Amino acid sequence: MMTSEMMVLLTGKFLITILILVRITSFILTGPLFKNEAIPSIMKIMIGVIFALTVSSAFWYEQPPITFHLWGILLLVMKEFMIGAIIGFSCNLVFWGARFAGGVVDFNLGFQASMVFASQESPTLFGELYEMMVLMIFIAINGHHQMLEGLFLSFRSVPLTTFEFTNSTFDLIVKLISDVTIIAVKLSAPILIAEFLTNFGLALLARIAPQTNVFMMSFQIKIAVGLLVAFATISLFALFSKRAFDNFDVELIKLIQSLNPIRTT
Repeated sequence: MMTSEMMVLLTGKFLITILILVRITSFILTGPLFKNEAIPSIMKIMIGVIFALTVSSAFWYEQPPITFHLWGILLLVMKEFMIGAIIGFSCNLVFWGARFAGGVVDFNLGFQASMVFASQESPTLFGELYEMMVLMIFIAINGHHQMLEGLFLSFRSVPLTTFEFTNSTFDLIVKLISDVTIIAVKLSAPILIAEFLTNFGLALLARIAPQTNVFMMSFQIKIAVGLLVAFATISLFALFSKRAFDNFDVELIKLIQSLNPIRTT
């Protein structure tokens, strides 16, 4: 009798650990920092297993009992993968906003012309630069700690057998996605304004001195002005990025809590 009860207990704990591992693995595959290709796959697996063992030991008594049923376990695995992916994608939105801003800047400076001659899609220059800068700011403000805290909070707010995609969740996801455009506009605004004034000045020059080859001059001038403004507004870029991360930290907690509105933390 004791053996059967022990087997049931161990089976339940094993299922809970597996479901926790699925949520964490989904988060690692979709979330920032950990999904980087520079991190070996075996390292990602080890990180996921370590996190799963830590979380399962911490939240073992808070999780509802789970009985082994094939189709039920498959549904729970799909649910856990979806929750981890939602959290991971939400943490990526600031990085996507920075890359979007870099693409807008590249388009105005003419750097995206290289994509016309490339055989395959090439990354944007300022997009890569802005994303790396945002990543450094993210690590500097301990954003990875907040990200992991949000992941651990999800196991308390959304137990393994509970999930509800409410209207509030849908509204928060739409708001987070729309904030990507707002972040991109804020990060690229100084260069866009400088480029607009540069084009305006070149247009005046073309009217005043028609014999001047403004078209050929515009390439060098626009690139020089864009680079100068980009380096001059690095501190402003860091300030906007930090505020964006602070806002997304709050919105992420609201999103996690909206997945299970019945239970409060």
